[in-house]
Amino acid sequence: MRHLMAVVLSYKSSGAVAENPQNTLDTSERYTYSNRRSQQMESKIFITLLLVGLAVQSLAKPKGKSSKLPEFLKVCYRDSPDLNACARSSFESLESRLMDGIPELYIPPMEPLRVPEIKMDQDSGAIYLHSVYKNVKISGISKHTLHNLTIVPSQLKFALGITFPKLKLESQYSIKGKIMMMPMLGDGNCKVELSNITMVTEMIGEEYKKDGATHLKIKDIKVKYELADVHMQLDNLFNGDKALGKRMNDFLNENWRSLSDEVRPLMIKALVDILRASVDKLFDAFSYDDLLPSKKM
Repeated sequence: MRHLMAVVLSYKSSGAVAENPQNTLDTSERYTYSNRRSQQMESKIFITLLLVGLAVQSLAKPKGKSSKLPEFLKVCYRDSPDLNACARSSFESLESRLMDGIPELYIPPMEPLRVPEIKMDQDSGAIYLHSVYKNVKISGISKHTLHNLTIVPSQLKFALGITFPKLKLESQYSIKGKIMMMPMLGDGNCKVELSNITMVTEMIGEEYKKDGATHLKIKDIKVKYELADVHMQLDNLFNGDKALGKRMNDFLNENWRSLSDEVRPLMIKALVDILRASVDKLFDAFSYDDLLPSKKM
């Protein structure tokens, strides 16, 4: 906390004032997610986790494409005793294609993943923060380790455990507002590095009929994630005041874990919403029998 108090005392003496923005989250595709309950700021370290899902969610079904699975995708049978081994093999066979993206499966280019703009406005209690991130570039998504991939057809359950050793985010940012009664102001380059991000996701589906075929849609999603370490650097904070900027960066880097604990419920809800929209888009495009046919058919 010593860095935060030093920034408060130093910045108050300068007489700077920050504005109180409204509460919205808006990407370049105009997705909105409101936060009125968080008691700490929406730390930038979590933007990376959201961007992956937002980018997939933003892809529309390619025009002129049929609903036939691509030939390079290994098909697994839901009534096979080797279903999970097959599913893992099929997943791993796609890894080399992630760099350029897989439009047939609504997966954008991943190395690097680029997002034109993200806007985040927060107004909750003593926190008033408006931030914009442009020309966002994320590296490291394609370099992951798959820990678990389990499918239980009788329950329509899909479980996935995956770790990203390192993710790097770069963007141009602008930020204005107040954090814990402390004015915060800056614009410039932003760099964030996240180490050993592990995500465990469990999805439960349900069947429905579409054009005479059985499709799936997501009924429930549970997401857990852990971060081993985070380091961030916001250049040109407080109109280029290097002393104040260093203190704020030190505070954010020293206290990222406590900040992450505060916003964890919010971020899990955001990830669930994003995953639901993304996976439902895939399930809507392909029938259950296309994705996981039965040998008995």
